[in-house]
Amino acid sequence: MLDNKKAIVTGGCGFIGSHMVDRLISEGYDVTVLDNLSSGRLQNLEQHKNNKNLKIIEIDISDLEGIKKHFNGIDVVYHLAALADIVPSIVNPLNYYKSNVTGTTAVVEASRLANVKKIIYAASSSCYGIPDVFPTPESAEIRPPISLRFN
Repeated sequence: MLDNKKAIVTGGCGFIGSHMVDRLISEGYDVTVLDNLSSGRLQNLEQHKNNKNLKIIEIDISDLEGIKKHFNGIDVVYHLAALADIVPSIVNPLNYYKSNVTGTTAVVEASRLANVKKIIYAASSSCYGIPDVFPTPESAEIRPPISLRFN
């Protein structure tokens, strides 16, 4: 009997991440979720609470030393963990940097160290800035909120 494919879903307790977990489990994957529960909720995965193919690790993805052991033997990483929303990112840029930049770097490095062959990254629509139309098409101009006024 062949072993199941193994996947990591960062942010797997969030809205999008939990749906990815649902899909992967339905396709027979062993899934490890890495989530610090800052915006995700364990309730989003309640339907899998007794499933031996799901392991949930409460951890911040920016903690490379803490996360890297979970990447051994992983076939694919779905990197969905991030802080979103434009205004809070301007008000508290260091938290956003830690999560979105340092966290992504740690996930990529942990994947590299474990010889993971595939990483799938989903970005936030925040790259479009304040959108002109809803829903925002992918052809919209990229306008990240990088200009700040300092008095």
